[in-house]
Amino acid sequence: MRKTLPAVIFITGLAVTMPAFAELTCEQIVASAQTGITLRDQGMTLSRVLAETEKSEMRERFRPEELGMIRRAIQLTFTGEVSVYELADTCAASRGRGRR
Repeated sequence: MRKTLPAVIFITGLAVTMPAFAELTCEQIVASAQTGITLRDQGMTLSRVLAETEKSEMRERFRPEELGMIRRAIQLTFTGEVSVYELADTCAASRGRGRR
């Protein structure tokens, strides 16, 4: 569990790098998903990874719907339903920026 600590800090670090309630970017969503995959590969459970998004630092920085998007992205990539590349493409397309 000790070797997963830096990745957990990275997830919560998303909150620190953003001003309060700034627009959630595709890069942040993808970075969260990639971190979730890294944690999965280190043996952390999905419920534990998702619990990191419930911390007060995250709730202070992101709106509930943004945290929902982060959680969904983590879940979909953690379980392999969607690749990180598909996530990035879908996010960019939904924001009118085309593909990665």
